Amino acid sequence: MKPIVGLTMTKSDKKYSLNAPYVQSILDAGGVPLCIPFGVEKDVDQLISTLDGLLLTGGVDIHPHFFNEEPHLNLGEVSLRRDQVEIALAKAALKKKLPIFAICRGIQLLNIVLGGGLYQDINTQFEKEPLLHNQKAERHEASHFVTINSESLLYKIIGNDKIAVNSLHHQAIKDVPHVLLITAKASDGIVEAVELKDYPFCIAVQWHPEEMAVAGDKHSKALFAEFIQACTKYKI
Repeated sequence: MKPIVGLTMTKSDKKYSLNAPYVQSILDAGGVPLCIPFGVEKDVDQLISTLDGLLLTGGVDIHPHFFNEEPHLNLGEVSLRRDQVEIALAKAALKKKLPIFAICRGIQLLNIVLGGGLYQDINTQFEKEPLLHNQKAERHEASHFVTINSESLLYKIIGNDKIAVNSLHHQAIKDVPHVLLITAKASDGIVEAVELKDYPFCIAVQWHPEEMAVAGDKHSKALFAEFIQACTKYKI
């Protein structure tokens, strides 16, 4: 049987939404996607027990109160209900050592859950002049390069220490907790990927491999394939 992967969603105007490439990438890699609504915080243990993997997706900004900061002038849209359910899901998944793949907002949420923080707006808060991290190109097109740590699982999956990725964010992780290994950075120093040490499978990236995977990018497809392989192993 195929592994079941939980996907987080966003909600606005009484409608849930999730960009189709997330779902398609899970399907293409051999998984069964299951979209998770808000309001299941009290039942996350039961929910997690039915899943073989968790995909933390991209979306709106995370409320700064979850990392003990006041809102910056350039903070974007936030959703307390989404923050609450995703934090609960992430904590329950980590407790069960469920395979986790975190994308864009997902890497930020994972960093916060494990005790780190965020640059609420890298253009005004980052110590150096940043690259363009909110690209003007189409979502599936590569924008800038990242350098990958050769000692990481990410490197083993990608098979290269430098790749081009897309970039669709204005926030980034900072104060990375010691339990996370920094596995990729952009040339300006922004952390682009981390993985959880001593954990079966937990990879988080700042870019959007789901958009690149459905367009045929081999590195992005390899990431989803490895994630689903980990989910299948967990299921067994």
